[in-house]
Amino acid sequence: MDTNSVIGEILETGSSAAKKSGKSIIGAISDTGKAAVSQITGQRNKDTQDIVESLYEKSDGNTNQSLNKSTDQNPQQTEDNTPQGIEKKKKLEELRQELHREVYYDPLVNPPKLEEDERPAEKVEREEMQEMQDLQKKEKDKPPPLVQKTQQRVEKYPGASG
Repeated sequence: MDTNSVIGEILETGSSAAKKSGKSIIGAISDTGKAAVSQITGQRNKDTQDIVESLYEKSDGNTNQSLNKSTDQNPQQTEDNTPQGIEKKKKLEELRQELHREVYYDPLVNPPKLEEDERPAEKVEREEMQEMQDLQKKEKDKPPPLVQKTQQRVEKYPGASG
């Protein structure tokens, strides 16, 4: 066996396998591109069209169910035509409108006013005013300066008895 011929065979089979896989990859990419283009442009192939038609065609089971629903609604309609049914309808409509007005319309048009939080600057001003009022009250309660001076003098110099 010649090593050159063995290596040559391996290279040939490898290159042919690479060509085949490259062609399959290119084919898959082109199919994906065609599918994307058909989805974007709205074009459908026959298989897709058949599936869509089978999904939306009428079936016998659905028609029976729709007939049952319509027969169930007829007794309710006969009750609504009586005077009691008409009164019930009016009351129900009034309640609906009242609920709509209370829950939706009024809060939307006239939102409730929340108590505004006091801003920090206003809070500081209010506290300062309170402190000033407290100081004024304390000064009012103090005795006049002459009385205060005599009290301090007597206490400062107790004299011979002290």
